[in-house]
Amino acid sequence: MKTIVVSGLGLIGSSIARIMRQADQTVEIIGCDPDDGTAQFLLTKHIIDRRLSFSKAAPMADLIVLAGPVSVIVNQIRELSTMPLKDHVLITDVGSSKVEIMTAAKPLIANQIAFVGGHPMAGSHQSGGQAGRPDLFAGAIYFLVSGSQTNAQLIEFKRLMAPAKVRWLEIGASEHDKLVSEVSHVPHVVATTLVNTIAESLAHNPVGLKAAAGGFKDTTRIAASDPTMWTAIMLSNRDAITEEIDDFKDQLTQLQTAIRNGDEQTIFQTFTKAKKIRESLDN
Repeated sequence: MKTIVVSGLGLIGSSIARIMRQADQTVEIIGCDPDDGTAQFLLTKHIIDRRLSFSKAAPMADLIVLAGPVSVIVNQIRELSTMPLKDHVLITDVGSSKVEIMTAAKPLIANQIAFVGGHPMAGSHQSGGQAGRPDLFAGAIYFLVSGSQTNAQLIEFKRLMAPAKVRWLEIGASEHDKLVSEVSHVPHVVATTLVNTIAESLAHNPVGLKAAAGGFKDTTRIAASDPTMWTAIMLSNRDAITEEIDDFKDQLTQLQTAIRNGDEQTIFQTFTKAKKIRESLDN
């Protein structure tokens, strides 16, 4: 029987446990998470078979999925490099920055322990193991950063993830971090800043955020995501994120100047360009 260890049973980790349970009913899934309520919920629903500490579970695993915040993933990779693991074990992660994680994995790779970096480009403003679902990644890109895995191990991992219906894409760690800073991390910064700015502006308004319409809610939905996870992301990909924030500020300043100067043509062209690009995402 194949033993899978999923460390971190939040939205992503619990969704992966559900996916792998659906893919193969014969596997044993061991969950590792400090939250008693989450673990008990997943045990009751038979999504995981057992809950153990990471140090006890990892040596038993044929596959280890690290699904905590990036800072936790990095620390666990370092722990794994000192543990007595199975010879054929495959270790992977779901962290949304890859340079730091792949750097931490170098001792594993040097010791010929199979590691492949991973990142499913999907999520939700909801968090926690109860919010997980097997279709969370459906149609999404799942990035893979090659490490020391064998082709056979990768095939088996993809088999266990087959119910997720993801689009696999291999990418380099640096390329990945720049790309996700542009399409994921900075949008989260913008949504968070917008919510906090407007909330402060309306603090003494009796109607305040109660007047927020669909546009504001749609634009800021991701600001409701898990602060612990996003703090770890900001710190782990800080160089790419701060560079993209500078680019965003430049674009925002240009639009601000056009609005201040009543530059109708520039305003119209800016909105037209954005409209066409956004519509193309739905095709």
